[in-house]
Amino acid sequence: NFAVEIGADYDIEDLKKSPELLFAALESVTDVKIPDSLRRNYAVKDVQTLPEILQKLGLVLYQLFSRGKIAPSSIEKEESIVYTNKLRTREGFDDGTEDEDQPGAKNGRQQRSIGDTCKSFRRVQISVLEDSLSELCVPASISILVKDLIERGDDDEYAFQSLEDVSAELRQIAVQPNAFLYYGEDTSQKGVLDFEGNIVGRAEEMSCLLEAAARIEMAGDDPSHPHSLVLIGGGAGLGKSYLVENVCDSLTESGWIYLSCKFDRLMAKPLSTIASAFEKFFQHVASSVNWGRDIGAILSSVQDNLSASGIVVLSELIPSFCTLYPVLFASIVRDDDFDSSEEDRISSEDEHLNDSTMDNDIIASAETLKNRLHYLFRKLVHAIARPEHPLFLCVDDLQWVDESGIQLLSSLLTDSDYLINNNGDSQRLLVFGTYRDDEVDEGHILSNYLNKFNSSASVSVRNIHLVAITKTDANVLVSEAIRLPVRQTRVLTDAVYAKTLGNPLYLQLFMKSLVDEKLLSYSLVEKRWIWNIEAVRATSIDDNVAELLTRKLRRLPDDCQKALKIASCFGLQVEESSLRILLASNKRLIPCLERARQEGILERDGLRFAHDMIQQAAYDMMSPEERGERHYTIGFQLVAHISSTKESHHFHPITFAAADQINIAKSLTATEGFWRDQLMHIKFATLNLKAGERSMEVSDFPSALNYLQYGISFLPETRWDTNYGLSLRLYESACLACYINGRSDKMTGFLKEILENASSFEDKLNGLFVLVQCLTSAGKLKESIGKIFFILDELGESFPESGVTPAAIQDALMSAKSSLDGYSKEDLISAPRLNNKRMHWALKLMAYALPYIFMLKPSHLALLACRIVNISTKYGVASESAFGLSSYAYCHISILHDIDEGYRWGKIAVSLLESFGAKKLVPKLKILCYHLNFFWVEPLQSTSIALLQCHREALMVGDNEYASFGAHFYCAQNILCGSSLPIVEKECTALALKMIQLKQIPSCLTHLTNHQSVLTLIGSNKNPFDVLEGFIDNEDELLHHSLSTGRLPLAETIDFNRFFVAFFFKRYEEAAKYAGKHMSRQVSLKL
Repeated sequence: NFAVEIGADYDIEDLKKSPELLFAALESVTDVKIPDSLRRNYAVKDVQTLPEILQKLGLVLYQLFSRGKIAPSSIEKEESIVYTNKLRTREGFDDGTEDEDQPGAKNGRQQRSIGDTCKSFRRVQISVLEDSLSELCVPASISILVKDLIERGDDDEYAFQSLEDVSAELRQIAVQPNAFLYYGEDTSQKGVLDFEGNIVGRAEEMSCLLEAAARIEMAGDDPSHPHSLVLIGGGAGLGKSYLVENVCDSLTESGWIYLSCKFDRLMAKPLSTIASAFEKFFQHVASSVNWGRDIGAILSSVQDNLSASGIVVLSELIPSFCTLYPVLFASIVRDDDFDSSEEDRISSEDEHLNDSTMDNDIIASAETLKNRLHYLFRKLVHAIARPEHPLFLCVDDLQWVDESGIQLLSSLLTDSDYLINNNGDSQRLLVFGTYRDDEVDEGHILSNYLNKFNSSASVSVRNIHLVAITKTDANVLVSEAIRLPVRQTRVLTDAVYAKTLGNPLYLQLFMKSLVDEKLLSYSLVEKRWIWNIEAVRATSIDDNVAELLTRKLRRLPDDCQKALKIASCFGLQVEESSLRILLASNKRLIPCLERARQEGILERDGLRFAHDMIQQAAYDMMSPEERGERHYTIGFQLVAHISSTKESHHFHPITFAAADQINIAKSLTATEGFWRDQLMHIKFATLNLKAGERSMEVSDFPSALNYLQYGISFLPETRWDTNYGLSLRLYESACLACYINGRSDKMTGFLKEILENASSFEDKLNGLFVLVQCLTSAGKLKESIGKIFFILDELGESFPESGVTPAAIQDALMSAKSSLDGYSKEDLISAPRLNNKRMHWALKLMAYALPYIFMLKPSHLALLACRIVNISTKYGVASESAFGLSSYAYCHISILHDIDEGYRWGKIAVSLLESFGAKKLVPKLKILCYHLNFFWVEPLQSTSIALLQCHREALMVGDNEYASFGAHFYCAQNILCGSSLPIVEKECTALALKMIQLKQIPSCLTHLTNHQSVLTLIGSNKNPFDVLEGFIDNEDELLHHSLSTGRLPLAETIDFNRFFVAFFFKRYEEAAKYAGKHMSRQVSLKL
C-alpha cells in the first residue's frame, strides 16, 4: 500500500479527505518544498519549477514501487527503435493499416498512421520505465502515473497540470482499486460503459436527505414530531431518482423499511400507484421462506391495527394480504356492509344494464369510503413503522400525480390521529418526492398541495432543486465509466460536456451513442477505452434527450421498433395480465422484447422501460393517428379477451387497461371507421361503467368521473330509448362522482338529463338524493330539508312545514308507542325486512334528515322519528329503522321524561342495527345514543370511554363527521368526570386542529365552546378560536353566529357552559342569568 509507505505519520483515511495532507507527505518524502503559491493556486504559472517537482516526485514513487531500484535516466536510441516496433506490434498497425479495435475503423472513417494515432486519441506509450515496472508486477495504472510524472511533455494535453492532479489520481486508485488499480487485469466487463458507480456531484443533496432521515430517527415515537417530506425538483435527466436510490441503499442498510412508487403520465389505475408501494413490500414478505421475528411482528401489528374488515378492504389494492392472512380470508369472505359479492351486484350483464340498481349505501356514504381508505392507509403506516425499523416512502414523478393519489399522500402526511396515538407509540413517516419542476406551473394540481404541505404543522418540508453537474463532476462520471483517471479523461469530458451541458442522463446516452458509432471503444490491445477526439468534437448532437433516444431506437430493426411502440402505449410498464394477452396473439413480440432488454431499453425483469424518457421517446415515434390506431387495436384485443371469458359480466382484472386504451384512442380521434360499429359503442360504454363503478368502490372518484364521462360519450343519441338501463346507470354514477369531486357544475347537467328522461319518479331518486347531499355539504341546510320534504311528499309521506303543536307531537308519540306495544328486542331483530322500494327510500330520507332537523326544526324531530317507527312496524325493518328508534328513545327522555323506557329503546336500536351487519353505521348510532340517551343511566366515566372507542370505530369506517362528533362528546363528558384538566385541554387542542383538517366545521364550532370552558377553568388566556383563522374570533361572535344561522342547540350549549363555569366559581347571579337563557332556548319541548 503506497499510501502507508509515504509516511507513518499519515493515515490513508486522512489522505483521502485532505489533499493538503498528501502534499505534506510528499514534501517529507521528496525533500521538495512546495511553495505557498502552489497551495493557493494548483494551476501553476511558473512551469519551470512544476516539471522539476513532478519529475522528482515520479522518481521517488518509482523507487518505492520498484522496491528501491533507481529509475532509468535515459533511453538509448537502439532501445527506442525496439520499443517503437513493439508499440506497432501491440497496437496492430502496419504502415497505416486499420485496427478493428480503434475508433472509426469499421464505419468508413480515415485510416490512421502512428502519427495520426498520437494526435487523435490518448494511448499508453510503452517505455523503458513502464516495462521495468511491469516486470516487477506493478499494475499498469501505477506504471502510467509514474512514467507521466517523470516524462511529462509540455505539449501533452494529458500531462499532469498540478499537484492536485497527482493527488486526485492517487486518491482514485486508493479508494477504488477495482476500477483504477486492477481494471486492466479484469476482462469480464470490457466494452461496456459502467455508470453504476457512486453518485457524482450530489454530495450536498445526499447530506440533506440523510439529515431528514436522522431527524425522524431522533424523534423516535414522539407523536408531536411532524412527518418529513423532502421534495426534489429539477428537469428531466438530472438524476432525481438516482439520488433517491443512492440514499435508499444507505438507509436500508441501517434498518429502514423502503417503499417506492412511480407515477405514469399515460396509464394509472385508481390509487394503484401509492398502493403498489405497499403491495411490493408485502409481496416480498409473502415470498420470504423463513419469516423472521421482525416480519412476524409487522404482520401481527397490521392485523391488530386494521382489524379483519380493514384488511379485507385494503386487499382490493394490496392483493398480497390474501396470501399473508389465509385464515382470515377463509372465514371472512367480505365486509358485508362495505362490499357485496359480484354475484349479488351483477347477476347477469343484461340485468346490470337494464335495471337501475345503484347501491344506495354507496350514495349515502360515498365520501366515507374515501375517508375510510385514507384512515386505513394511515393505520397501515403506523403498523409497519417501528422505532428500530423506520419507514420511508419514495414517490417518483409527482408531475404526473393524479388527484386521488395526491389526496392519499396528503392524508398520510398531514392528517393526524391524536386521540388514537396518544399512547406514545406514534411513528413518523419520511417521504422523498421527485418531480420535474419545469412541468409544474401554478395551475398544476401539485402546486396547490405543495402550498398545503409547506403551511402544515403536521409535516416538515424541505425543498431541493437539482441543476446540471459541473464539468469537474462530469469528468469524474466519465472517468469512473471508462475506468481511467480523471487526468486522462479531461479532454474527452470537455468535448462531451460541451454537447450535453452537464445533464447526467444526456451525458450517458451521448457516450453510449459514441460507442454505437465506434467513436469510443475498448481496445483489447491496450486494455483500456480509447477514442477519436476530433471525431467526437465533430459529432452532431440532437437538441434534447428525447431526440437522442429516438435516434437510438430508430437504429433497431423494424419489428423491434413496433414492439416498443406497442409497449409504450401502456406507459412505463405493461402489466403481466395484459402482456400475456398480447403475446398470445403475437408470438413475434417475444424476440423483439428480448432484444430491447439486451440493448438496455427495457429492464431485465418484466416489461418495464429503463427510464420514462425512453418510453416517451418510443411513444413519440408515432404520429397522433398511429397512436390512436395502436391504442384502439390494443384495447379491442383486451375487450375481446374480456368478452370471451366465462364470467365476462363480472369485473375482469384488465378492465382498467382496456378502458384506458379505448378512451385514449377516442381522445386522439382515431380513424372514424373504428367508431361506426354501434354494438362496439355499447360495449365500450359498459366497459367504462364497470371501470367507473369499481373506481368508486376503491374511493378513486376523480378516475371514476373520467371513466363515466367517456362511457356517456359512447352512448348513441337515442340512448334513453334504446339503452335506458345503461344510460340511467351511467348518469346516476356520474352525478355521484361529480358530488364527491366537488363538481357541482357538471352534476347539474347530469341530474337534468336524469330528471328529464327518467321513466318513473323512483328512477329519479338516486339523482335527487345526490342533490340533497350536495346542498347539505354546501351548508344550505334549509334548502336540503325543504328538498327532502318535497321528495317525501311525492312518496306519500307528508309533513307540515311549520306550526307543529304539542298536541301533534303527543299524538305522534302515542301512535309510535302503540305500534311498538308488545315488541321485545328479539321481536324487532327477527321482524320481516323491508322490501318496499318506495318505503325504503322514505326511511332513508327521514333518517338522513334527523340530525339536521334536530338543529333547525327541533319540533319536527318527534314527528319524523315516530313516522320511521310506524313504517318499520307496518312494512318491515331496515337499518334506517334503528335511527328512528333511537330518536324515539331520545324523545321519551326529553319530552316524556321516561328515562328507563328511553334507555331501553336506545339499547334495542343499537342491537337492531348490529343485526343488519351495518358496520359503517353502528359507530354513528352509538355516538348519538351515548351522548343523548345512555349517560342518564350509565356513569359518565363509562360513557366517555365508550365515546372514545366509538370515535375510533367511526374513523375506521371513514365516517369523519361522526368521528369528530364522538371525540367532541368524549371531551365534553371527560370534563365532568374528574379528569386532569391540563390533559383534557391538550386533547381539546389536538382535536380542534384535527376537525379543521377534516373540514368538520359544525362539530368544531360546538367543540370550541367546550374548549373555552376548560381554558377558563385552568386560568389560561389562550384563545381556542385562533384555529379558525379569523372566521370567528371569540365565543361572543360564535353566539351571534349560532343565533343568526338558526343553530339553537349551539347557542344552548354556549349558555350551559357559561352557566357551568359561573357556578363553579360561585358567581351565582351570573350563573342564574345563563341558566335562564339556557332554559328559554332548550330544544326539548315540554308538554
